[in-house]
Amino acid sequence: MNAALDESVLDSADRLGEADRHGLLRGLATAGAQVRESLALTAEADLAGQLARLRPRAVLLAADAADPAADDAAESLRALASRADAAAPVMRHDGPGPPLWAGATDVVLAVAQSPAEPAVPALADAAARRGLPVLGVGTTGSPLEAACGRNRMPFVGLPSGRHPRVALWGLLTPLLVAAGELGLLGRPAEPGPEAAGPAAPAGPYSVEADLAAAADLLDVLAERARPTSETFLNPAKSLALDLGASLPVLWGTSPVAGAAARRLAGQLAGVARHPAVWETLPGAAQRLGGLLTAPAGSAEDDLFRDRVDDPEPMRPRLVLVRDANEPVDVRRLVEDGAALAGRGGVPVTEVTAEEGGGPLGRFASLVGLLDFTAVYVGLASGADPAGKENP
Repeated sequence: MNAALDESVLDSADRLGEADRHGLLRGLATAGAQVRESLALTAEADLAGQLARLRPRAVLLAADAADPAADDAAESLRALASRADAAAPVMRHDGPGPPLWAGATDVVLAVAQSPAEPAVPALADAAARRGLPVLGVGTTGSPLEAACGRNRMPFVGLPSGRHPRVALWGLLTPLLVAAGELGLLGRPAEPGPEAAGPAAPAGPYSVEADLAAAADLLDVLAERARPTSETFLNPAKSLALDLGASLPVLWGTSPVAGAAARRLAGQLAGVARHPAVWETLPGAAQRLGGLLTAPAGSAEDDLFRDRVDDPEPMRPRLVLVRDANEPVDVRRLVEDGAALAGRGGVPVTEVTAEEGGGPLGRFASLVGLLDFTAVYVGLASGADPAGKENP
């Protein structure tokens, strides 16, 4: 756990390249390409055609928590589908089989990136035996693909070999297409006042256009956060300097922003070995507010600490991961939290989603920046960004 980063590493593209032995920065730069590739593979699997007539009572998300890419994809989908107008509730289920109440009117979305995790293929087998429709998303040649094949269930096969910390968008894209076909992402936006003629009949949300726009946005963010960009002009490097010298206390201001905060906390732990805590408002104010009133270390500690041999203690920093669409009560909690942090001497950083593009676009704008930030924290702190997760 490092109290500061080596800024000279961030300032040198050559040193970043030497430190990034597993190509994480290059992998993150392919996020937009992953979306486009997965859209093409999803179309080849005729996912839309196979799900078009399904209207589930409930949707179960199956992903092993030990599989970081699949776990993040499942939680991201759950956040994006947490809408009042979703056609069915979406819930996480990680047991060896479907719950007792589940039946043929429910759907299982199973996702796995690591071929070594047996739980999700076992759940897919058990669900198929119970008559539940199953969609699998994972790497080609994986046990999950075999489970879907023997049960004649649709499967979207993705290329293998991606590091689990840069594989989110390849896995998430087919899940989002499935969610759109199942009516989990709401209905199309109403036409504006300039539109002529009657409105089109309401139907399941088509997510492909939003995914294409998100892919373009991820390309733009990768350009902004590229390793050759100077630190003071690079939003990911600048944010990394703030987070690397502190204990980030991450508050998401919506389910979408909360999923981005969760992703950042996991990425910091996985690629930088750097601790962070996260929560979504309004619960964040109650659960994590105490960290803003008692920064690590006291005045007495600061006065008598041996500043040569004893490293400076890591102090909290409130990081507001903000959605562009926030209700008034959430904005009030944000203001109260920032004021509380100010009284406690805790610095505050805001990361705000870009407006436009709907929930998916806002999520992409947050994750596209925060993923680069986490990797820069790891590279500038000397942490091994692969560790045991290297596939």
